[in-house]
Amino acid sequence: MNKLIKLAGALALVLTATFAQAQGKIAVVDTAEVFQKMPQRDVVRNKLKNEFASRVKEVQKLEEQGRSFVEKQQKDMAFMNDQQKAEAQKKLNDMQASFVQKARSLEQDRARREQEERQKMLSRIKGAIDEITKAQGLDLVIERGAVIYVSPSLDITQQVISRVSK
Repeated sequence: MNKLIKLAGALALVLTATFAQAQGKIAVVDTAEVFQKMPQRDVVRNKLKNEFASRVKEVQKLEEQGRSFVEKQQKDMAFMNDQQKAEAQKKLNDMQASFVQKARSLEQDRARREQEERQKMLSRIKGAIDEITKAQGLDLVIERGAVIYVSPSLDITQQVISRVSK
């Protein structure tokens, strides 16, 4: 019986040590909140807006020209012969094709540039998380959305926001 108690005590000691070793320092971060609160986000938005401003104006101009052309053709339709109507339709089709091509190209380029800038900001967030992890000796950082409840003392989101805002 005495050996059984000693064995149970030794087993409890081993399990406690293993459990204590398995428990590391854990933190949680809400990267979406960090991304939303980054001051660089507005800078990037304005940069991209300026970068694409001339192309946006060009597409808007093409749209307005098409609209004006359609309105004029509707007014003049009654006075046109078949050849004039066919020429007007061909011109309208060409205008529409040009508009669609330029609008599509603009959207693709804008989406590509937004993705590039988003990746730069996410890399900056990752760097801030890595710095905080090393400074605080954290073993695990979990995305806030992956947990149901977390103690506010484990949330490093504001620290990350402070780091990326510098």
